[in-house]
Amino acid sequence: MELQATGPLNLADYLPGGALFDGCKSADGSVRRGWQPIVDWSTQIGPAGLDKRTSQLEMMIRDSGATFRSAAETASVTTDGERSPGRPWKLATVPHAIDASSWSFVEVGLQQRARLLEAVLDDLLGPQTLIRQRILPPELLWKNPSFRRVYHGLPVAVDDTGQAQRLIVTGTDLARGVDGSWWVVGDRTRAPSGLGYLLENRVVTSQTLSNLIRQCNVRRVAAFFVKLRSRLQSLAPRMHENPRIALLTPGEKSYRYFEDAYLARYLGYMLVQGSDLAVRGDRLNFRTLGGLVPIEVVWRHVSDRQCDPLELDPHSAQGVTGLLRMVRRGSVAIGNAIGSALVQMPALLPFLPAACKHLLGEDLKLPSIDTYWCGGLKEREHVLANLDQFMIRPAFVIDREPPQFAGSLSSDQKAELASRIRANPAAFVAQQTMNHATTPVWHEGRFRSWHFSLRSFQILDGDQVEVLPGGLARADPEENRMFRSPTSGQLTMDCWVVDEQPAAWDVSLLPDPNSPLELQRGGSDLSSRVAEHLFWLGRYVERCESIARLLRTTLRRLAGEGSTSRQSEIPQLIAALAGIGQIEPDYAIDELGGSFPSLETVLPESVFDTIQPEGLQSAAKLVVSNATAVRDRLSTDAYRVLKRVAEELSRRPSRATSDIGFVIEKLNRLLVDLLAFAGLSSDSMTRTHAWRFLQLGRRIERTNQTIELISAGLVSTIKNERNVFEAVLEASDSLMTYHARYMNLVRPIPVIDLLVTDDSNPRSLAFQLKDIDRFVSELPRDPNSTSLRDDQLQAKSLLHEVEMANPNALGVSNGQRREQLEVLLQRISEGLPRLSDAIAAQYFFHTATTQELTGIRYRDRSDTPEENTESGSADASATDSQPDATPDQASQSQSQSQSSTTRGTSQP
Repeated sequence: MELQATGPLNLADYLPGGALFDGCKSADGSVRRGWQPIVDWSTQIGPAGLDKRTSQLEMMIRDSGATFRSAAETASVTTDGERSPGRPWKLATVPHAIDASSWSFVEVGLQQRARLLEAVLDDLLGPQTLIRQRILPPELLWKNPSFRRVYHGLPVAVDDTGQAQRLIVTGTDLARGVDGSWWVVGDRTRAPSGLGYLLENRVVTSQTLSNLIRQCNVRRVAAFFVKLRSRLQSLAPRMHENPRIALLTPGEKSYRYFEDAYLARYLGYMLVQGSDLAVRGDRLNFRTLGGLVPIEVVWRHVSDRQCDPLELDPHSAQGVTGLLRMVRRGSVAIGNAIGSALVQMPALLPFLPAACKHLLGEDLKLPSIDTYWCGGLKEREHVLANLDQFMIRPAFVIDREPPQFAGSLSSDQKAELASRIRANPAAFVAQQTMNHATTPVWHEGRFRSWHFSLRSFQILDGDQVEVLPGGLARADPEENRMFRSPTSGQLTMDCWVVDEQPAAWDVSLLPDPNSPLELQRGGSDLSSRVAEHLFWLGRYVERCESIARLLRTTLRRLAGEGSTSRQSEIPQLIAALAGIGQIEPDYAIDELGGSFPSLETVLPESVFDTIQPEGLQSAAKLVVSNATAVRDRLSTDAYRVLKRVAEELSRRPSRATSDIGFVIEKLNRLLVDLLAFAGLSSDSMTRTHAWRFLQLGRRIERTNQTIELISAGLVSTIKNERNVFEAVLEASDSLMTYHARYMNLVRPIPVIDLLVTDDSNPRSLAFQLKDIDRFVSELPRDPNSTSLRDDQLQAKSLLHEVEMANPNALGVSNGQRREQLEVLLQRISEGLPRLSDAIAAQYFFHTATTQELTGIRYRDRSDTPEENTESGSADASATDSQPDATPDQASQSQSQSQSSTTRGTSQP
């Protein structure tokens, strides 16, 4: 149904369009219960205030790093080999309100539905009375790719009260019809997405609309998450107060990785990937640098078929080999149970009323949208005869694509669709199209009437079901888009359940302050995957800083009053930039330089060049890529700073080619952010192995970048070296220190001493190698070994080279080159890759591709490749099946070719 194109400036003047039910106002314009404080607030602050709140919301979401990638975007690869970047999460300025009395009816229906889905799943994976008594067609099981024979009879986790339950968290997609009645559009029982985004929405609105929340007596959502944590804790096979619980994520390539990391941090769980876990004996263990740590409970966000490559999909890299064996032994609890995606199939909807009567002895309180499974002859003929009235979607899986609206298809397309239905009728369901209710949305300076839907969440605990008050709401002006997932990236809304009494504010996720707690010193519980990402995060952060300093030093001289040709330091600086891959190497060759565009044009452009695989832009992208992979290990402030680094560089100004001063200022802000991260990591991270790997990456990269700079500027001798020396000192952030020591006397030996052999200078090679040796020696080692590891030997060898160097001898020139300095730099440069390789071999675990033991393998219908089980799901093997990989693997592989050191280790 078409909605109004324009709207009023004030919510008090807002009127719903057409005959649709509107959540805010009735047809006569009267304000519905719970909305009056919102109407008064919006009228009081006016359009300017609403626009200001909109900007605040956008800024807070951007700063928090809340991004979204649909499954299609996750799977797509751009022309330069990179995956689609995440889009900022969108949150409406004005929330959607539901009064508590209206919500109570929905709450009761959701509680019954959660119990019903648990009972249906328990029956289908157990006695199958629904099939035997023909309440459900057998084809719903035997033709369903979400069903595997191995799921049948799989033991169920038993909680601390002795109750066995397969479903822990469920989701329900709701819509309101033209009369305001609630309908269920679909169920989510595998791992319903949206909880993290819902939580982020509430955190943001509670900060920007705190007074309004109190005025409206909005029910809090914290109690739901307290219940979730206690429910998962109760599943631990070995009952104790603080079991180890891990959130199993498909990885940083997944569309839902942001909320996986967000929830893990909020709930205090370990965020793990399949490669972080291993089965040893009768336990599921977390691989750490200090050894194997048992895991008692896994809250999985990985699809059913990806959980165990041994018994399910042999090509899966998201699961854990032997996980199902651990489930059978009862040594680990899984929530939701493996196989739970079975009851979220759309084909189940028309049979739920009869199933509810059979299993619960009750009538279904919350009806589903009219759905026809085309596997039945009568239903199929009805659908084909009235095709224009229906939307067609897969029967067994929740597809990433929206349904096909037959009424909007051409005659040929309709005929082709009907032919597909007749060819394989059991694979399709038809659902009656419906007009969604509306809600006011502040958009482009006016209130507009948009359709809205809601995803609710429930926690099952025996016969009790906890329903989250409200849910993840979304709004859209296009009716057809409402049938997509609420996490498909459109505009979302914070949904408030408004009560007459003030909400309780004493609920917290903090533990009982009076309960005893064993003191711990963390550090060894670091997986090799996380260690590797932290190592490369340190390297790319340092690479960004070194490139930015060198660019700024060069641009300052290009912007000066003197002629470029008369500035003796320019060729050396250009050689250094070419050496680190920021500009084309041909610019460093005098005979070729004149045939290219001027440096005044090329250098500012190079700052924003996304093509150079080793340039500043590529390094900044890889900073964010690695930071995202370990965002649960970084503080919110640290991650925000790193996100800002990439965002600043991605904004390409139109005047960059002509205004060198503008680019210099951009580099100044970039360096401030990079130094802010260095300060945050120094002052906020405990001195654990996580911090050491981050620092190792930084020190190794700074050594490499300093060698490139010294090689370009100090090895060769020229007539007027003073300008070159000062430029090198400036680019290495050591000019102030030099002048404090030697005033205005610039000589080669003091410069070389400060940058090479002075271990008190944080920018010198000696300082870096001394720190590297210390950090390597503090990493975990075999307590039974009496000899040094290879990484220790390599680090001590490099430190010995610089400790034995004599700065007076290094400064001696034969008239053209400082040969001893050149030899020293060459030795260190050749040793760095060996050190990096030794660290990688010792600590960075790489998962080999899982292979079947025999080429003969029995296949039944359960081996049919499973489709995505949720809109925008991470289940597609093409999306999330690569082991230990970040989204920018191709770019990183190219970046590693910039120097011999970088080639030493293969970045994930």
